Amino acid sequence: MNNRWGFFRFKTVENQTQSKLIPGQWVSVTGKVLPAAIAILIFMGLSGCSPPEPRENEVTQTQPQSEEEFDNSLTLDDVTLEQANEKGELLWRVQSKQASYSKDNRVAQVTQPMGELFRDGKLLYKVEAELGEVYQDSKRIVLRNNIVATDVDRGLVLRGNFLEWIVDQEILIVRNGVTGEHEKVHFVASEVQAFNKEKRIEFWNQVKVNVKDPLIQLRTDHIIWEWEQEKLIAEVRVEVDRYQEQTVTDRAVAGEAIVDLKTELADLKKNVQIAMSEPPLQIASNQIKWQYEQQKIESPQPITIIHREEQVTVTANQGWGDLKAEQFDLVGNVIGIGQKRQAQLNTEQLTWSVSQQQFQAQGDVVYRQIDPPLTLTGERAVGEFTNNTIVVSGGQNGDQVVTEFVP
Repeated sequence: MNNRWGFFRFKTVENQTQSKLIPGQWVSVTGKVLPAAIAILIFMGLSGCSPPEPRENEVTQTQPQSEEEFDNSLTLDDVTLEQANEKGELLWRVQSKQASYSKDNRVAQVTQPMGELFRDGKLLYKVEAELGEVYQDSKRIVLRNNIVATDVDRGLVLRGNFLEWIVDQEILIVRNGVTGEHEKVHFVASEVQAFNKEKRIEFWNQVKVNVKDPLIQLRTDHIIWEWEQEKLIAEVRVEVDRYQEQTVTDRAVAGEAIVDLKTELADLKKNVQIAMSEPPLQIASNQIKWQYEQQKIESPQPITIIHREEQVTVTANQGWGDLKAEQFDLVGNVIGIGQKRQAQLNTEQLTWSVSQQQFQAQGDVVYRQIDPPLTLTGERAVGEFTNNTIVVSGGQNGDQVVTEFVP
């Protein structure tokens, strides 16, 4: 007869006993008679608890109960513990080399546990460890030392030294030197929380996530992995490195970021800075959408681009860039400044070829230089920021003005 506490199995070398527990029954195990209430206290319905709040500098964890709190007369070898819901569907199963029960019968301490965690009878995780406890009051399972937890559906393998499974909320927590492996990402963190009902995983404290193809690395203190949407979300300061043949070629820093693994797009916000090695550029804005595989960027907000070697700075209200072609298109209050020539170009639209340092400007063009003093205006202009030639056309008389100055 099934009941809401599920059933409890004991296995020994000499014989095997399997019983379904009903309140008030007595169960015989290897010649000993034990009250069914002992087993029931381990598996009966328990009050749920919220997951611990992650801390940036400290990770708290449940301390194992001392040996004095356990009754040596209630120690069994080769034990399988199980709990089912009211429908008889498995919630969890733990196999252990040895199990001891606390004197108040609220905790079962297990050795070399190997467990399976379920949702309504469907297997979610396989877990294993060196030690563990099953807590009656808080309805949770705690495992310690050399943790391996495998998400059977998603193929994610978590390793650490502390694991907690909160049964009712379906929350898995792994702490202390956590590493994770998946076909798309590899990561390290101080703590990982998997919220199965919400279909998300959160990484906490000194987090490094390596996206495997194309290879980028995220570093921050908190990342949310929206599993079904395939998005990595950082709501605190984050660094993103792009790799080419194991070498960092580009590095971005932002106040927050959303990385879409399907579209290979990183949406960076709040004080965004991107440093690129080739071409040697520094790009800044409050929002940059970075297609890191195609090497394209887009900024719907004011943007600043600095060519470090040529000492050229360009600002605009919006901008787009093709980093492979080394070309930018900028619109809205565009200002280009060449430090070497002490020259400034103002216009409404600018196409800038970075590799050749050539530009095409259109709309309310104003060009100024200090030595020799010169100001030109027109509707269009072509020229070079670092060279000595600029052509401005579309002046008041419709005449083309060509100026050539010698350094």
